[in-house]
Amino acid sequence: SRIDPRFVQNIFSNEILQTTTPVPILKYINQHNNDGSYTYGYQSADGSYKLETRLATGEVSGKYGYIDSEGNLKETVYGADEEHGFVPVLDGVQLSAPSVEKTVNFDVTSSNSIVSSSRSVDSS
Repeated sequence: SRIDPRFVQNIFSNEILQTTTPVPILKYINQHNNDGSYTYGYQSADGSYKLETRLATGEVSGKYGYIDSEGNLKETVYGADEEHGFVPVLDGVQLSAPSVEKTVNFDVTSSNSIVSSSRSVDSS
């Protein structure tokens, strides 16, 4: 009997895993420059894509998307820089990035006088 290549046995658990057919890449860019800037991305046959650019100054912008099971385009556009951090826009709605609260503790009992930590704070 012929083995269906869409199904593969996981040798660690004997579980049968279903695999998918690879999606062809229609367009591809991968450009890296000496100043640290870059642009990379792809567009695939199933409608999914990604494009990202980083400037020499460190700012990053990009977008990625796919076609959902109902045939609608789902797209996320994003940017990142030192001032604002990572800022995503999902289907036209800008999501606020979590803010970071810095805590400084003074430990007078040891030679390590300052201990600093950061934690994420929900800003919604």
